[in-house]
Amino acid sequence: MGQMQKTSKGKTKKAKKKKQEEPAPLEMSPGQKKKLKELDEFMESVLSEAGEEFLDEFKQLEGE
Repeated sequence: MGQMQKTSKGKTKKAKKKKQEEPAPLEMSPGQKKKLKELDEFMESVLSEAGEEFLDEFKQLEGE
């Protein structure tokens, strides 16, 4: 009979985890800042009209 060769399983390479880089903050133009401020004010008015109970639940969900 012929000789049998032992084969060894090599270690499999694991995919390296890439570091998750946070994107650099983008510069905002004055117009974008104004629109963002208007949006914040709008959201505040909507939430205040929604009522105190809804606002409490919203804050809990948002983690404030």
